[in-house]
Amino acid sequence: MQRRAGKRNYIKEAAACIMALSIIIPSTAWADKAPDKVKKDDSGDEAAYDLGKQTVEAKRPDWEAKLSPGTVTIIRPDDYMGEQKTLPELLKQVPGVHVREVNGKGQYTTVSVRGSTTAQVGVFVDGVLFNLGGDAAADISTIPVDNVERIEVYRGYIPARFGGTYIGGVINIVTKRPTKAKAVASVGKSSFGGWKGNVEIDAPLGDGSVLVGLNRDQSHGDFKYRNFAVTDEIKKWAAETYEGVINPKDGTYNISAKRVYDILKTQNLTGMLNSNYRDMLSNFSSTEASKEQTIQLQNLWIGDTQFNEQMQAAINAVDQSQLTRRQKRYLNSGYYKAMDGFIENYNYAKGVLDATKSADHWRKSNDYKNTDAIVKWQDNHWLTKVTWKQIKRHLPFPLDGNYAPYWSIDTEWAYNYPRDWYYHRNQELTDKEALVGRRDSVGNLEWGWSVDYLKQNKKYYVDDWQTFVKENGVTVQTYSPNTFWSQYGSNKWTGQIDGSYKAGNNNLIEFLINGSKEKMNINGWRMFDYDFHSADIRKRWRNYYEQKLFNVQLQDTVTLNKAADFWLTPSIRYNRSTILGRSEWYDEKHDPQNVKWLRRTDEQTDDKVTWQLALKKQMNKNFTLRATGGSYFRLLNMYEIAGDGAGIWPMPNVGGTESVFPRPEEGKQWDLSAIWDGKVLGAKQAHLQLTYFGRDSKRILELDSWNHFFFVYNNAISGKINGAEMQADMSWQKWDLNLQGTYMQPRDLVYNDSFLPQAGYWQNNGVFKGVMTYQPRWEGTTRVTYRPDRNWSLFTQLRYVSDMYINELPLTTGEYENQSSLTTWDLGVKYKFNKVFQVALGVNDMFNKAIDMYNKYYFNDVENIKYPIAGRSYYLTLQYNY
Repeated sequence: MQRRAGKRNYIKEAAACIMALSIIIPSTAWADKAPDKVKKDDSGDEAAYDLGKQTVEAKRPDWEAKLSPGTVTIIRPDDYMGEQKTLPELLKQVPGVHVREVNGKGQYTTVSVRGSTTAQVGVFVDGVLFNLGGDAAADISTIPVDNVERIEVYRGYIPARFGGTYIGGVINIVTKRPTKAKAVASVGKSSFGGWKGNVEIDAPLGDGSVLVGLNRDQSHGDFKYRNFAVTDEIKKWAAETYEGVINPKDGTYNISAKRVYDILKTQNLTGMLNSNYRDMLSNFSSTEASKEQTIQLQNLWIGDTQFNEQMQAAINAVDQSQLTRRQKRYLNSGYYKAMDGFIENYNYAKGVLDATKSADHWRKSNDYKNTDAIVKWQDNHWLTKVTWKQIKRHLPFPLDGNYAPYWSIDTEWAYNYPRDWYYHRNQELTDKEALVGRRDSVGNLEWGWSVDYLKQNKKYYVDDWQTFVKENGVTVQTYSPNTFWSQYGSNKWTGQIDGSYKAGNNNLIEFLINGSKEKMNINGWRMFDYDFHSADIRKRWRNYYEQKLFNVQLQDTVTLNKAADFWLTPSIRYNRSTILGRSEWYDEKHDPQNVKWLRRTDEQTDDKVTWQLALKKQMNKNFTLRATGGSYFRLLNMYEIAGDGAGIWPMPNVGGTESVFPRPEEGKQWDLSAIWDGKVLGAKQAHLQLTYFGRDSKRILELDSWNHFFFVYNNAISGKINGAEMQADMSWQKWDLNLQGTYMQPRDLVYNDSFLPQAGYWQNNGVFKGVMTYQPRWEGTTRVTYRPDRNWSLFTQLRYVSDMYINELPLTTGEYENQSSLTTWDLGVKYKFNKVFQVALGVNDMFNKAIDMYNKYYFNDVENIKYPIAGRSYYLTLQYNY
């Protein structure tokens, strides 16, 4: 067991940091619980802060533009009411943010900020960390937005109210606060079997108000896309290869022993034949076949009219799904047992020919059903919230050569092939959360506390896996444990104290102290069933994890001049994490693979003090300049420290005797912004912002292969990135224009695997210059809205994402693999019949561009992206407000 800071007194260190900062500068406060308004002093200058009425969840009025120390963008889902947008789609409207729908729309989706990795982004819901230690990154497809008041996206400088340090940024989802009595109901239909509905009710209750929300979102997801693997050459190959199996005139089976053998041999199905007949067929196809053997074979397979008739009848019966139980017994007995091979080959041949008739395939196993509910009660001091969420979805088949031939993917034949259970994998996720908190004001101090409990159960399973296991007998013993089902149960407690203190007229201090403890238990198919040869190996699998987080953070917003238009915002943070991974049954003394550095329990503690600084000057009432900078580091998740004991191991040192755990990622960031708020180009209201940013990152984690069989996390990557963000929001009497764009340029990106044992097998001893993956250089959105009157609203949106690298290292040719760019046009209209009823109608990607996305390789070879994205889709939403 190894600890980096096991003998240090973290509580005393944290207290010392607080005291030191309090002496040097008056500290800082929570921006979200910051003053409701900025109060002018007697001279008319905005020099003093008025705490005003503080509630558990303060609103964000005009002070946001003055007191937010860094770059922040606010999205309000109600502004897109009726458009059926999800959280990933809303985040695509934010500069500097890249959303990657890893498994396709509605499936596993991640977000990165300013070129960060997805693990370097913190996602919060009502100020509570959403990221779990058992996940590589937050899956934002699982977060509903129907009952969300706003989405805050912070880049660069991260306010002290968010516990932890994040190299990329922070996304905070704030649920609606119940107010006056009202009811909202909406229902909508969309393409590919999509359906969405929600009900929201606000009502007075006691001294406060209660919000009740229930939402449902589901889709079949069976969209059409182009399969680039179905080329003219593939069609020709299929016709030539299987022309002797399927009669092109009537679709019946052609009988030819030589042809059948060739096809079976090509498809590796010869094992289906009776061994005696297989040997005779083999001899028949070789030059060594004797005349007597040839005559015997011809008489047996071609001259036997009764056999041919029986085989033809059986084939026809199978083709028409009319094979009776008696016929199956008959065909599987004695002389006719070889029919199994012919029947399967016949179906295979039909599937191949059907699959290559057209390049248009329909996405399979891409459906999902999301249900969530929220009950939230709030008054001027107390907040209580209970949420429930359940997601059920099949996991789509990846278009990758490691899984299946491209030309057969997403065809009815492949989907219904009895041995291809990969199409029938499921994920079922159930979340239950309870939050209680209170806020109070005492003089110049506004403070609060909260306790949050989250319980998550994540299941993976294959449809009707029991039948598959039963029918395949001993064959399934070759399958890895957890293949047919697995379960991950997590529970997490989080406690927090935070507040703000007005120290005189020129200092607003914010502070945060929080901690959490998360436990995760794992179970799965045959994970603890030690009845066959891999029992010793499976005993090393991790089945229990634990993570403890502790954060202490201080921030001070200092007004530097009498005019109250110049601010300095320093902050300091102390963050600590302890991670433990354990295998309850592992015995180091009886390890069949002699993994010296793997122990029954592996544990690591990491901690660090980091800082931030922001400087902001309001040049006049419209123009503001801002600069920020600071140091960051990301605490690791459970697998990065302890692995899973199976495919992922703890990081070994070169000597192979002790674990050398990965260290937290570190980095420094800075940005410069120019902001304009006022009239421009005739617009009655305009917000323009241009930001130039940079980051220098060290020790970025990479999951890399060790010994060509197992993977380890290691701090292999370092590099720099520079970029620019542009945002423009302008409003005229009848027109709105919203623009956002991002440009990023990585530099000095190095992949250093030289400390891995296999490094000597590679060129340059494992040191390469590479590129950033899945990060477009250019990305942007333009949205135009036209309101001819109070009832009508017409809008169009153009979105562009440039091509991006999908492999960090070059091919042997020196070239890189690229994913194609994507340009989409959306169009929609909304109409309010009256104050209570509204209808929205629209089309997304109206030129159907997404279905043509591809990966490009050297020699201009192209193939589908791993998970195709749906193209043109329509939606219709009806909404009622009472």
